[in-house]
Amino acid sequence: MCSRKREEDCLYHALISKREGNIAIAMPSSACNQRKKAAFSGGGSLPDEIIMEVLLRLPVKSILRFRAVCRSWAVFFSTEQFCNLHMATPKIAPLKLLFVSPTSRPGSTEVFSCSPSGPKDDLLFTLDSACGNSMQVVMPAPCHGLTLLFDAVAPAYYICNAATRAVTRLPPFRHSVRCTSTGLGFDAWTRKYKVVRLIKGSRHDNESVRCEVYTHGSGYGDCWRPPTGGIPFGLCRFAGAAVNNAAFFSLPPVFANGHLHWLVQPSLFSKKPRAAVISFSLAEETFSFVGPPPFWTSEMYSSTPLSASGPEFVPFCPGTLGEHLVQIDNQPCMVRDLRYNRNGGCILEIWKLPDRSSCAWSLNHRISLLGRVATDLRQPKVVRVIGSTGTSMSTKKILIATSMHKICDKFQKKVYTYDLNSESLETILSITEAHASLEGMNPSSRFSLFEESLAPVHETVEEIKLSTTLPPNRN
Repeated sequence: MCSRKREEDCLYHALISKREGNIAIAMPSSACNQRKKAAFSGGGSLPDEIIMEVLLRLPVKSILRFRAVCRSWAVFFSTEQFCNLHMATPKIAPLKLLFVSPTSRPGSTEVFSCSPSGPKDDLLFTLDSACGNSMQVVMPAPCHGLTLLFDAVAPAYYICNAATRAVTRLPPFRHSVRCTSTGLGFDAWTRKYKVVRLIKGSRHDNESVRCEVYTHGSGYGDCWRPPTGGIPFGLCRFAGAAVNNAAFFSLPPVFANGHLHWLVQPSLFSKKPRAAVISFSLAEETFSFVGPPPFWTSEMYSSTPLSASGPEFVPFCPGTLGEHLVQIDNQPCMVRDLRYNRNGGCILEIWKLPDRSSCAWSLNHRISLLGRVATDLRQPKVVRVIGSTGTSMSTKKILIATSMHKICDKFQKKVYTYDLNSESLETILSITEAHASLEGMNPSSRFSLFEESLAPVHETVEEIKLSTTLPPNRN
């Protein structure tokens, strides 16, 4: 770390000392494709392509620091062109987590980052208008560097970029209801981020389930709106079951391969349902479904199916919650929890869906019940796979989060890395959280993975109007 910091300092001071000259830093030919070159103030003997390759591999913190070199660098580093190239360039970054915590002041929330090798937690920013006890991190993995937060008291959503410390509050949504599930995804066609809410209606609503979409950074017309395609009538019951499952068991949707995915609870049906996952295309704004995995058998379905169309939450029955979704290598995966299955022979199975059209679920990883793995993962009531690290099988590790109820409103949360080769478990985070109320069997999460990105966080209409009406700062 020290040598890397010295190299960045040398590059920074070299660029500062040479900014009186003129040099054009062009995009690498493989990525430029006749795009416009960006002019920088600086000078030196390094070729343009080498300087660009260095810049693309720097961490976000260094890029933000290098904006002080000159005005043209500051402008260029803020362009979508450079941000996309920086995100697409492979980097070796240490594993980091993001988590939110209430402050000593009421109605305030602090957002931290931490890493296994870090000496202490790093305070990223503070939200003075958000209630810390009710703040949730909606999804365990960021979407291209952006994280979705939710204040259940307000209620209000926030989008933040932990690397740049930028945050914005989304406008109020059209319907505020108790039973809902929300996710953040990226539309590759328009290159816009979208927040999607599935909302369960009451018995008196004309629609049993509906959907709202917010397009981030769409300008002065940004607001919550119905999706372009709507929810097909044939999928309404499955969508309602997915919302019930997500809300009660605190199972957020998973974004992978351009779609948000919600898991359907099989115990809601008397026979094998044709849909195991409801998916929403961020580009087309249409719903579809994915068929069940091969291990969904008739024994999983209740003899008296619970209502998937009513507003009630699904009561917990032992053995009914055996699966959850996770994104690994940009593919949706289903995790099968077999800790309490006598014939399972292992703790967790991870089934991948490489081809959505064929619904061919395939067993990808198996985490065996051996040694310390058994000790640490058998006791917690909730065990979730939240992602992976590493680019090859020799370096890949599975990230596992657990939650154990201690006393009263106290819950012990831990995050582990599981090495697929050595079958060893390492603790990277252990915290105790207080949750004042529980609507489901498990409180919502307050942490997620940390992803380096220069993705912009745009002001909303309300924030722009507020900034124009505030008196100027004369200090």
